[in-house]
Amino acid sequence: MAAAGAEAQRVWCVPCLVSLDTLQELCRQEKLTCKSMGVTKRNLSKYEVEYLCDYKVEKDMEYYLVKWKGWPDSTNTWEPLQNLKCPLLLQQFYNDKHNYSSQVKKGKVIMPKDNNKTLKPAVAEYIVKKAKQRLALQRWQEELNRRKTHKGMILVENTVDLQGPPLDFFYINEYKPAPGISLVNEVTFGCSCTDCFLEKCCPAEAGVLFAYNKKQQIRIPPGTPIYECNSRCQCGPDCPNRIVQKGTQYSLCIFRTSNGRGWGVKTLVKIKKMSFVMEYVGECDPNLQVFNVFIDNLDTRLPRIALFSTRTINAGEELTFDYQMKGSGDISSDSLDHSPAKKRVRTVCKCGAVTCRGYLN
Repeated sequence: MAAAGAEAQRVWCVPCLVSLDTLQELCRQEKLTCKSMGVTKRNLSKYEVEYLCDYKVEKDMEYYLVKWKGWPDSTNTWEPLQNLKCPLLLQQFYNDKHNYSSQVKKGKVIMPKDNNKTLKPAVAEYIVKKAKQRLALQRWQEELNRRKTHKGMILVENTVDLQGPPLDFFYINEYKPAPGISLVNEVTFGCSCTDCFLEKCCPAEAGVLFAYNKKQQIRIPPGTPIYECNSRCQCGPDCPNRIVQKGTQYSLCIFRTSNGRGWGVKTLVKIKKMSFVMEYVGECDPNLQVFNVFIDNLDTRLPRIALFSTRTINAGEELTFDYQMKGSGDISSDSLDHSPAKKRVRTVCKCGAVTCRGYLN
């Protein structure tokens, strides 16, 4: 029983070989609901428009091919415009149709003119792919916001191509050490301050300056480590020396870049200069600066990596930082690559900044 109980606590993930259409049909047959497949109590026995697939005119009456939410494609039906109560989906349909036409013009491909009674198959195919992509990105966005532990919201946007969520992207809230690396998160001491600004706090014990001012902005130069209060400290969660550990306070957008750089991140709100933006927890003219941060783990070889704004960042602006991370503290001669450039495999940078070195490495 003990072994079975331990086994039951594990989470196993296996790929499903059954199509979405088949799974939706099985749910309806058994009268089961599944939010991730679009089968809800609301549409278990009723029909709700998920997206519009095609358009035609017959006997002066406009019809749209409707994909019903939670129902397989085999149940799509042509419905007269007067029966549709979905103005947003209709607007989306025409926006996608217009975007396709714009892309065709940019590519200088001459398409035969629509006869205004039917859509060309290529146009209808694009509209369906765009609708499916939009749903996939929406599901990914919901998953990201379920996983996050910080205050700000995460939005997902792709107005560039038909690419869906990246398959090799995994959202994490904490640092993931490489195999063989052990993080010791048990500190042996902490401060007993009642006012960490005025008393001898953790930074002073470590022999460095207090990192923040009263506006929670970074005030130390790049290359200086940050020692925040930790789990042993007697100060509370509102302590002015607990900034990075609270996570980002800003709403961010993961978006598809238009110049082949893949996915990027931009802010949805204005960020003041020298403010903490986010933590780099992975396994250019940049607007973010890297700082080493120590909280519960005081091993100087394994800092947490925090990104602070170097200037005011406007809403909608992409967030960028120097991949060589100068200023993060490790600038010894041993850490620099002195090998001849022609013998090194170099990665071209596509940030587009005037001061860009041209390469990430």
